[in-house]
Amino acid sequence: MIVTDNDFLVSEIFESIQGEGNYAGVNSLFIRFQLCNLTCAWCDTKYTWTRFSDKFSTYKTDELEKTIKNSAKKHVIFTGGEPALFRLDLLTQANRMYHVESNGTIIPTKTLDIELRDGTIIKRKGMDEGVINKFNWVISPKLSNSKQKIHKNAIEFWSGKNYAVFKFIVGYVPDLEETDKFISKFNISKQKVYIGLLGTTVESQINPNLVDEIVKRGYNFSPRLHILFWGQKRGK
Repeated sequence: MIVTDNDFLVSEIFESIQGEGNYAGVNSLFIRFQLCNLTCAWCDTKYTWTRFSDKFSTYKTDELEKTIKNSAKKHVIFTGGEPALFRLDLLTQANRMYHVESNGTIIPTKTLDIELRDGTIIKRKGMDEGVINKFNWVISPKLSNSKQKIHKNAIEFWSGKNYAVFKFIVGYVPDLEETDKFISKFNISKQKVYIGLLGTTVESQINPNLVDEIVKRGYNFSPRLHILFWGQKRGK
């Protein structure tokens, strides 16, 4: 299967509140894309990883644009999977605020020509930075607890962009120590960093000692509201 500029593989479309990051709680339209270039150990959306992970729908640009236009929601969240695999800059509508939840391994302004592990080939042109610099990009670099590699060039790209913030998921103090080293290496301001707690249960999200440590180190804390309210329920 070859995916080009006019193709969008979509796992699900739903309305809910943004669960985490710098717009937590905002009433939004979610478009969750199918396909990801990573396999994070603790991923809670493994059904989006490949063409064979679950059912999905294929949209053309005008079809997905129409879906966005017909929604009353003013905030549109592109998530996944990995939304940066697709030409997000082609989907904009007036009077909308766009948010992208990305793993930070892809430089969106560059042409992409890759083959994913399921044999899907992505061939898309670079996104227009004059469009995507108006998006709120929430970049989530993967710490060693994800069992993934860091893409240095992509992180250097994102660290220099004022339209990107960073989200890290931590389970223990050593994860915070790793975060400290990461932001120092890539010269990322703590004001742009939001840290959430690892886990998919309510109990995992109630950890005052770890939150105290997050605050002590000068980071923003990100609740994970969708986990608190709905656990792993899809469409939330």
